Amino acid sequence: MNDSTSKLPDFSDQPPPKFNVTDRRHWALEEDAVEEEESRKERLPTYVEQLRQEAEEKDKRLKEYIAAYKNKNAENDEFRQRLQKENEGRLAQLKAGLFKQLIPIVDNLKRASSAAQSTGDFESFKQGIHLILSQFEHELTQQGIEPIPAVGRKLDPNTDEVCMTVDTEDPAQDGIVVEELEPGYRFQDKLLKPVKVKVAKLKN
Repeated sequence: MNDSTSKLPDFSDQPPPKFNVTDRRHWALEEDAVEEEESRKERLPTYVEQLRQEAEEKDKRLKEYIAAYKNKNAENDEFRQRLQKENEGRLAQLKAGLFKQLIPIVDNLKRASSAAQSTGDFESFKQGIHLILSQFEHELTQQGIEPIPAVGRKLDPNTDEVCMTVDTEDPAQDGIVVEELEPGYRFQDKLLKPVKVKVAKLKN
């Protein structure tokens, strides 16, 4: 046996050496990056994920509210248009009913005028005008239009329009309507035309 061999050191009792191997293939690097990104996402704190979910939920609800608001506005517009058409239809019916009542009066007035021109009978014409006037006043009453009585009462600035005054020495007559110059009319509580009146004024 050679003596040089027996002099070699004994490494049997030492641990084996460690080696680091780096894989520089590009697809291996990409796979490592993807795995690292997924690992990072998995390591996100719980409250961050909760905030993200809440933000997404709020955004979803906001979009739902906007859509509901637009739908509601569309329904309101449609309702207003339908209501306007219905009101216009009712108004047209009321006008048609009123004109239907007035047309016979106009026809009678035309007949009276034609008869007066052809016969020259003024008395008959006067009687015809009187009848037509009565017919017209009746139709106004039927429609709820009433004349405003004025003579003999105190002046009412809400319904009366003073056109003339006359002096009086009686204090009790001061401000009293003594004559109706033009009639006034009202429909229910609405003034259609004021009464034009002559009013007594206390003489100084």
